[in-house]
Amino acid sequence: MKLVAVRIDWSRMDPEYLPGRCNIGTRGRAIRLSTGAVLIGLSVALDLTVLIHLYWEVRLLLVFPVYIGLLAMLEGSTSFCVLHAVRGTYDLHEPMGFATNRSRTLNKVGSEEWKQMDRRKARRMHAEALAGATALALLLALA
Repeated sequence: MKLVAVRIDWSRMDPEYLPGRCNIGTRGRAIRLSTGAVLIGLSVALDLTVLIHLYWEVRLLLVFPVYIGLLAMLEGSTSFCVLHAVRGTYDLHEPMGFATNRSRTLNKVGSEEWKQMDRRKARRMHAEALAGATALALLLALA
């Protein structure tokens, strides 16, 4: 029996707005993933090199940059920007790779129901990022 794996090149597919699921394109995803990874890496490196000699309560302040990094990585991995969800917009061809009002490809979400779906997804992503950041900051602070 021969196993065949079909490889789908997602970067060549035209992005499509899906309420509550996808509101950014490949450029936005790539920038958010790399920004989140760098921010989390810098936070961990800072904790392990500079802050290691401070009280653990002070080291818990790393929850803020880790939260932002995790949220950026969630946005990149799910193709969903929480800022676009709050604004009621989507931009599948962001020229800068992050949510701006100056983009010529920015579109408004048409339906109020779709906006609610986007906001619900954004709240869930915030909760996931906060839970992960709290756990990682506690782990780093107590290590």
